Amino acid sequence: MVYYPTIPENIVIHLGPPDSDEMNVTETFPDYIKNVASSEIYPTWPEEALRANILAQISVALNRVYTEFYRSRGYDFDITSSIAYDQSYVYQRDIFENVSRIVDEIFDSYIKRIGVIEPLYAQFCDGVEVTCSGMSQWGSVELAERGLGYFEILRNYYGADIEIVGDVPVANIPESVPPVDLSEGDTGNEVQRIQIQLNRISSNFPGIPKIYPTDGFFDVSTTDAVKKFQEVFGLSPDGIVGRATWYRIQYIYNGVKKLYELNSEGLRVSELPNAFPGDLKEGAESPGVITVQYYLSYIALFVPTVIAPSVDGSFGRGTKDAVVSFQKTYLLDPSGTVDLVTWNRIENTYRGLVSRSPYGFREGLILPFPGRVLREGLEGEDVRALQEYLNYISDTYTSIPKVEADGVFGPSTAAAVEAFKNEFGLPGDPQRVSAQVWNALIRVYDDLYVGNIVDEGQFPGYGVS
Repeated sequence: MVYYPTIPENIVIHLGPPDSDEMNVTETFPDYIKNVASSEIYPTWPEEALRANILAQISVALNRVYTEFYRSRGYDFDITSSIAYDQSYVYQRDIFENVSRIVDEIFDSYIKRIGVIEPLYAQFCDGVEVTCSGMSQWGSVELAERGLGYFEILRNYYGADIEIVGDVPVANIPESVPPVDLSEGDTGNEVQRIQIQLNRISSNFPGIPKIYPTDGFFDVSTTDAVKKFQEVFGLSPDGIVGRATWYRIQYIYNGVKKLYELNSEGLRVSELPNAFPGDLKEGAESPGVITVQYYLSYIALFVPTVIAPSVDGSFGRGTKDAVVSFQKTYLLDPSGTVDLVTWNRIENTYRGLVSRSPYGFREGLILPFPGRVLREGLEGEDVRALQEYLNYISDTYTSIPKVEADGVFGPSTAAAVEAFKNEFGLPGDPQRVSAQVWNALIRVYDDLYVGNIVDEGQFPGYGVS
């Protein structure tokens, strides 16, 4: 899932108004901007005016992609060619040479307001036949002829609080909707994202209850908020965030924050999910490294092009090679650093694989982390497997109390988890089972289970009669 703007490798353009029957075409992002610029402005304009206008056109297009303006409404394209809705695009038109050169230089840049994240919806008009609250295209020519640079021109129209972001990563941007539906008991960045968004939406629609805390755990209060949101906006109130609910939340959230308007409220860093532990790279040692190693080692069982690293919490050369192999497999920048984009793709890939596998405890079987942090109040086969593992381990480590393996995470299971974590010095909330804790649990279980198997004729370690 992408939280910071990324330049898309390709953009899908609908050749007409949104509801028309016209066809869609796909262009690389630079080629699309070259077409728009060649359709909207004149190559004889001063270069500073050309640069100012092209940056505005890039920002408008990137705003549409970033906010999923059309896709959140159920359309299968990113932007239209209609100037009544977007900006001019003429299919297969000729491109001006100087426009092409400038676009190649700056297509990976965009305008934003200082302190916010989303690309500015840099509205513009010709300034003669049509006027607007954004940039006047012919006015930009006049300012350039007076000696103003492109940034001064942009600040003249959009305000002194703008900045240009450059060297933006270019990537194939997947749709934001998670690969599996979200429901009570799930955890992760996607859950925290909808919690934050629903709380903001509830400021405009007070009937939707607040969620507290917005910690990425899909609890009862999250279910209640989702159900009420679904009721208010005409969706089936099942409390599950599937594709329709996910995109409806995005659509309403972007609307109340005006993210695709010139006077946007602005999306700030504090409103982004924070389960991501920060960039992880060679030399790092942390629980986040263990989680990434664990996820990659499981993914490698199903995806032959992904290398399985050692799960030791140390980001060494082997882990970097594994990360690079994952990034290459999923067409990400093969930097070897686990940034936010890579973290979310690893997490989503892992969860997708786990969701497609049958899940149930069998003696001696090592199950993968279920994809949700286990805690008191949850139920399911993953909880029962946790209880079975704890009970087996407690035969050796008697400080860990026995629990009933009923699949219900109650106080006794919480106490057993806390005792296990104390026994093995594991950090974090003492009664929650993260990927790191699960990995430790199954390693201890596996060591004990395999160690207790007696081969034929082997002394079992105790007297026999």
